[in-house]
Amino acid sequence: MRVFHRPRGAGPPYNRPMTTDLTTDLEKRFGFLVVDVGRLYGKRYDELAKSSLELTRAQCRMIAYLAHYGDMNQASLAERLEVAPISAGRLLERMEEGGWVVRTPNPADRREWLVSLTPKAAGALNGARRVGDEVQAEALAGFTPAEAEQFGRMLQRVRANLGALVER
Repeated sequence: MRVFHRPRGAGPPYNRPMTTDLTTDLEKRFGFLVVDVGRLYGKRYDELAKSSLELTRAQCRMIAYLAHYGDMNQASLAERLEVAPISAGRLLERMEEGGWVVRTPNPADRREWLVSLTPKAAGALNGARRVGDEVQAEALAGFTPAEAEQFGRMLQRVRANLGALVER
C-alpha cells in the first residue's frame, strides 16, 4: 500500500510516496544499508590509511575538517567528528604529539584553544584524499561513470532532505 503525505512545513502538497511496508529484511531497509555501507567504507579506509599514511581514519577526518573549515576550537571539532569533547581531546593530544596539529590560545576568547594544522598535516592531506579515492573506486566497482555520478547526486539529495529537518 502506498500512502502520499505532505512534509511538515511544506508549502503545496507533495506527492511523495511514503511506504507502509514495514519489512524486516535488513537488506531492504534504507537506514541499515546506509549505516552498513558507512561502516564497511570506514573500515576499508582505516586499513589503507594505517598502511600507507600511518594515520587512522579519525585522524584523517580531523585533518580534512581543519583543512576545509579552518582553525576551530575543540568543541566544534568534536561536534564535526561526532565524538564527545573528551574523546576529541585525546585524539588532539596524540595528533599534537605527532606534529600534525597545534593548539594556540584563541585571541577572541582566552578560555579556549584553537586547533590548527601543521605543514606536516597539510602534506598528508593529499595522501588521505588518495586513500579516499581508492576506497571510492573499490566501492563503486561495476558502476558506470554516469551511475556513480547519479548515485552521488541521490545521496546529496538524501543529505539535503535530512539536513533540512535535523539542522534547523
